[in-house]
Amino acid sequence: MVTPEGDGIRPTGDRVREALFSILGDLHDAVVVDGFAGTGALGCEALSRGAKRCYFFDKTTEAIDAVHENVRRVGLERQAIIRKCAFEFGLVNHVREEPDLWLLDPPYGSGLGAKALEAMLESPHVTEGALVVLESGGDDETPKVEGFELEDERRYGRTRLLFYRRSSGDVVDGENEEQDGQEEQ
Repeated sequence: MVTPEGDGIRPTGDRVREALFSILGDLHDAVVVDGFAGTGALGCEALSRGAKRCYFFDKTTEAIDAVHENVRRVGLERQAIIRKCAFEFGLVNHVREEPDLWLLDPPYGSGLGAKALEAMLESPHVTEGALVVLESGGDDETPKVEGFELEDERRYGRTRLLFYRRSSGDVVDGENEEQDGQEEQ
């Protein structure tokens, strides 16, 4: 994988990537979004495991150049939709179907994971039951966003994988906001 030089891009480590895709299992014919794509390693892995299409979004020229090269190297250009833009812009302006899997790997400590989940609530393409995997730093706060249920969390050294499912109700971390008929104040 081509990785641009500098501190701006931190590709998902091999061990974490292998563990993630072992958990995810079969991706045959899945539509995937690699938000905050960086090198595109997650999206390329999804395509190599049978996903029929992957949208790659990143706002830096260096990252998008790396994604183009990495997709070319694995010979999956026809299944890749690559756009230089912020995740939220790509979500609104480029996704034209209902992806099965959303892979989000924003810069650690940036708070962009929670912002991305909030933006996803506004999209008609993020349907009930959609799976979102958010990679974050070990010390980052776990986003709690109404409309997404945290189903699982895995730690790999200083990296965490948070598995969210788009829910139909007002659910946060698997608990209803109302308890015993009383709203929390």
